[in-house]
Amino acid sequence: METLYFLVVAFVMPNPQALDRPLFVYYKPNFETYAQCHAYANKNNQMIYGRAAHHYNYELTPESIYCITGQQVKEINNNTWEEKKNI
Repeated sequence: METLYFLVVAFVMPNPQALDRPLFVYYKPNFETYAQCHAYANKNNQMIYGRAAHHYNYELTPESIYCITGQQVKEINNNTWEEKKNI
């Protein structure tokens, strides 16, 4: 099974008491290796932050970029869905 890496932007916590951090996942482009993802993120960080901030109407401040596997993206989505379902 092929492992793909995705860019994920985390935002500054608007409420320090909140448990879940706002995230934005880039499904395209995706990368075959962590090194490719990391190099792309370093070279294009301003554009990556800008597009992610635009998604939240510039109401949130991007804080960091991560390169994570598709399985990790799936786990984040599943955990977020379970937390919202249990509220």
